[in-house]
Amino acid sequence: MIEKELSSQYQITLRFFEPEQWGGLGFYDSRTRTIYLNNALSMERRHQILLHELGHLEHIEAIYNYAAVRCENEANRFMIHHLVQEELANYDNPEDFNWANFAQKYNLKTITDELMIQDEFYKLVGNL
Repeated sequence: MIEKELSSQYQITLRFFEPEQWGGLGFYDSRTRTIYLNNALSMERRHQILLHELGHLEHIEAIYNYAAVRCENEANRFMIHHLVQEELANYDNPEDFNWANFAQKYNLKTITDELMIQDEFYKLVGNL
């Protein structure tokens, strides 16, 4: 999905910032339902970061303050689910999906990321 469709579907405002304004990739402001993305990111990376930030929509600041790692993992799972779903749309046979290549493509390096990729793949295609 493109940025406009995602922002409409999830009823958020999308804004961009320059790298010199802030060094991060993106963030979600829950008070205004606004996602801010670094304007210098490639379109592919921007899409990835947007999906991650959309994964934070249900998080409230108080929970994030006490369980930041959990919230980040939930946001990553949301992103991974949507990226795997988009990737599978490119295959006639889901068995052609290679989770290691997918992880490399999206720079997903942790064991948690690897497990999430595999888990989301099987949730989407069932047990092959």
